[in-house]
Amino acid sequence: MDKYNINKIMDVTYQRILNMFFREVEIGSCKIVLDDYGVGPTLIRFLRFLEKQGSEVIVASHADEDFLEAKVASLISKRTREAVMKAINENPEFKIDGLTVGTGNAGDPQTVDWLKKWHASGKEWPWFVKKSYSTVREIEGKTEEYAKTAPPIMESLLSKEFLEDFKNGKLSIQSLSLVCPSCGSILKSGDFAIFKEGHRNISELKCPCCGKFIQNAGFTLRYYCGYVVPDSSAIQRNLISNDLAASAFFEDFTVVLTPVVRRECDNTPRGKKEFDELYRCDAMGKIRLLAPGSARAIPIDLPSTVRDEQIIEACLKCNAILLTADKSMSAFAGGKNVFTILV
Repeated sequence: MDKYNINKIMDVTYQRILNMFFREVEIGSCKIVLDDYGVGPTLIRFLRFLEKQGSEVIVASHADEDFLEAKVASLISKRTREAVMKAINENPEFKIDGLTVGTGNAGDPQTVDWLKKWHASGKEWPWFVKKSYSTVREIEGKTEEYAKTAPPIMESLLSKEFLEDFKNGKLSIQSLSLVCPSCGSILKSGDFAIFKEGHRNISELKCPCCGKFIQNAGFTLRYYCGYVVPDSSAIQRNLISNDLAASAFFEDFTVVLTPVVRRECDNTPRGKKEFDELYRCDAMGKIRLLAPGSARAIPIDLPSTVRDEQIIEACLKCNAILLTADKSMSAFAGGKNVFTILV
């Protein structure tokens, strides 16, 4: 993420958040305050659309100094960062010679010392280290300017129906389809594949029609959708945690653990292991984990058809992608027009 210019990412993410928000409240009753980071034309058009629907929209520099809404958002952001740093500092995986990361600020001597020791160890930088920071580049002995690139958010991979809905303030998993750039097929599902690139494991979606990889599909789905509901078959395979430890296809996704999946998997060794790993990744900020409802309220002998219905209902409610290793479940989701990643 550090290598990308984040303005485009912020544009898409803000619009997705607003689309989700307006499913629950009346647009015309809302006031939207946005700190102007260099808002792009697509988001500006969307904000104008909201104004026409009756929203009060304010885009201003240093909004967190002048508007209560932005001040509160800034405080929440700081508290979230503190929680993430606490989890990182408590993780023995990120200790070096007994030293923890510290505050993570470039002006913190402990953080600088940790960076130097980690680099001297020859290990790759952990995911949370921003390699574009001048302090890190000085430690690496690099003097050239760090050039950031545009993020590979590829609107061309998304169906016209979905993009039109998105631009008009409607976020719908049922209109989400991918367009295979190789064969042109309109896809309601993609096959999850892992392959080697050098010494690294890379995860990507593969077109089920032509079998070719759909490059940047994961990155695009992350910002235009961003929610995934794994069923029990995906949890039992430890799919998400294994991915986060390798190529991080699902990094920054919100993972929704439904009550029925928690009920089915919580007492199994592989399920418990996956839940523990997901909670750990959530604490470190790699994903956001949601566990709505009560798992105890789910009967042990719940019929499979009812179970599947509940999982699909969660996908529809959250506008989330279904993640499954079960072909029959994938087919069932397809019948409901829910986009699916099949392992």
